[in-house]
Amino acid sequence: MRQLRKDIQILWAENLIFRGAASFLCLLLLLALLLPWLPLAYTPNQLDLAHLYQAPFSKPFSVQSHYLGTDGLGRDVLANVLHGIRTAFFISVPVMVLATLLGLALGMVAGFFGDTGLSLRRRGMLVLVFGMASMSYYGVYLPLQLAVADQGAGKIAASMGMGIALPMLLSAVLAILSKRVQFLRESVAIPLDQLVLRLTETMSTIPRFVLILVLASFTPPSVPLLSLIIVLTLWTNTARLARAELMRIKQLPYFEAARSIGLNSWQLMWRQAAPNLLGPVLVAFTFGLGSLLALESTLSFFNIGVPSDLVSWGRTIASIRANTGAWWLVAFPGALLTLTILALYTCSHYLNKIISKKNAA
Repeated sequence: MRQLRKDIQILWAENLIFRGAASFLCLLLLLALLLPWLPLAYTPNQLDLAHLYQAPFSKPFSVQSHYLGTDGLGRDVLANVLHGIRTAFFISVPVMVLATLLGLALGMVAGFFGDTGLSLRRRGMLVLVFGMASMSYYGVYLPLQLAVADQGAGKIAASMGMGIALPMLLSAVLAILSKRVQFLRESVAIPLDQLVLRLTETMSTIPRFVLILVLASFTPPSVPLLSLIIVLTLWTNTARLARAELMRIKQLPYFEAARSIGLNSWQLMWRQAAPNLLGPVLVAFTFGLGSLLALESTLSFFNIGVPSDLVSWGRTIASIRANTGAWWLVAFPGALLTLTILALYTCSHYLNKIISKKNAA
């Protein structure tokens, strides 16, 4: 971690392009955080029916002017562009963090344990499989549906409690049965590597956009549900990277030395291997974040899976379909989206260069 921070500091000091890209991203993040205190004359959804499709920089200028113009409903483009920054970061960053953590965990255990490195009693395996299914339905899917239907916190809490209680009940029942049934007490190797690989291949073959389109036809637009879908389909690249890197790290001398002094498996993974994975994972994170920003804007543009009142760059760009002469509806949010993605890809490129040089040395 310290070495990665030092490498980034050196890159910041020596590379003007990286410094410019990183400064641009920091400025956007600062705007997103300070947005509630900025002296904006209009809110994003505020209608000004007297000024429909007003061109930008129209005179006379005043405090109530629409500096970047308006859309077909009189909504201020400047307010929508600035609030679009907040939407982009406050949705994309948490989703990308969760997807990265999920992919990192699955990739690390697959690369470290392989197909024979982890064993579990059949009783525990049954509880694990049933528990995952129970939590997926009662702990994730059903609470989201209840939240969308506005059924109240009580029913949501009861559903999540059911998701926890059912595996615990099964565990207690199997613990009693295992005293008499030898089959439940036997240990079997878990082919983690094959399971993660097959799951990764399966998720990679499903077009994310098509999956969102299908689910949007059955469920009402919901940001939490959309975020969950993206998390469950976006972790695969990080998992592949973490698996490959951990299999490489396992062969390094320092890792063998750590194993020889008696560190257990979890200490080897999280204390010895994980710090060396941060660099490649950070590169994948920045690259994936750019793709996620583009996906979020595309979904907002087509109004698929997201509430129609969600402020975003894609929604502002979509307003041009009713008036193709209103160039400012594409120019300002489109330019900001393009520059943001370009800045993320630039940071990812230079981070990848220093990591590649470090691995080659």
